[in-house]
Amino acid sequence: MKVTLYMAISIDGFVATKDGGFDWVSEIDAEHFAREIAEKGCIVVGSTTFYQFLHDLYPIAGVSNIVLSSSKKSDPNMPATVLFAANAEQALQLAETKGHEEVLLIGGGHTNGAFLKENLIDEIILSVHPLILGNGIKLFENFEKQIDLEKVRTEELGGGLVKIVYRVIK
Repeated sequence: MKVTLYMAISIDGFVATKDGGFDWVSEIDAEHFAREIAEKGCIVVGSTTFYQFLHDLYPIAGVSNIVLSSSKKSDPNMPATVLFAANAEQALQLAETKGHEEVLLIGGGHTNGAFLKENLIDEIILSVHPLILGNGIKLFENFEKQIDLEKVRTEELGGGLVKIVYRVIK
């Protein structure tokens, strides 16, 4: 199972403001993000991020939505495309049972850190925005180990936005 992490990020390494806000993310990035979601067909997101933006963004229609949650096993109010997993390994098992060969990991910082801690991320796509947030949610929360990456490519998207794709060296 290939796991690709896709995150919008500020120059100083934050993926959201302290309260989880991301109104600073450009429309250009949102379009690229939507294409990646459609291409992969399966997303993994942390429960805090999922519920914080439930009515605005989630669940994303037409794809499997796997929510990482240590407390919730299911929710009868959710469509059948929303599944709950207790940990990263279980999330990937659920994706596999749904016939997916790839998943798009889309945060937040604790979920990203959990996947990285288990050495489950194969590729990282960062959409680097030309701004400094000063503080907020880090790309990888609760993770303090060195992981080596190989740059695959960079692409200028316009408006000062740069997309960088890395392969995780395992």
